[in-house]
Amino acid sequence: MKKIYAALLTTVIFCAGSFAQKGNNFIGVGGDLSLPTGQFATYYRAGMGGYIKGLFGVGKSGQVTLTTGYSSFKGVANDDVTRTAGILPLLIGYRANFNRFFVEPQIGYALYPYKMNSFEDGYETLTGNAFNWAAGIGYVFNNRIEVSARYQNGSNGGTTVGLFGLRIGYNISLATSKK
Repeated sequence: MKKIYAALLTTVIFCAGSFAQKGNNFIGVGGDLSLPTGQFATYYRAGMGGYIKGLFGVGKSGQVTLTTGYSSFKGVANDDVTRTAGILPLLIGYRANFNRFFVEPQIGYALYPYKMNSFEDGYETLTGNAFNWAAGIGYVFNNRIEVSARYQNGSNGGTTVGLFGLRIGYNISLATSKK
């Protein structure tokens, strides 16, 4: 528990310090199409979801990012079992901007809600959690419309939960550049 509080305090201090820097601050909202990879793809099909992201300017070409959202996945067809899974991440990252292109590594934590209904075993609901990381690239049109791709990975109960995500979103400016 102490580690969680220390990580949370570090995040708050880091983000609060970022407001004192020069840069542009945005809130981004949008939709995700997620394609499972590896072990995760064995049991689940493509998923859809949404996200909200805070982008806090640090300097002229960088932003600290805080991202959360939810993506839902339906299980691969099986006569005896129906499954659904979700991913609810909380990620912190740094976006390096190169004109309109960007690179964005992130780390954080995710919850994995899981539901299964089988003829033999009945209904079961579980929620796992794990460390997560993601790496993304993208392009921003007119400082507002964002299109990006990312790879996200975590481990839940010994199973690797990996996905390739495609994202489109809209960024809303919170303030102009500080002088």
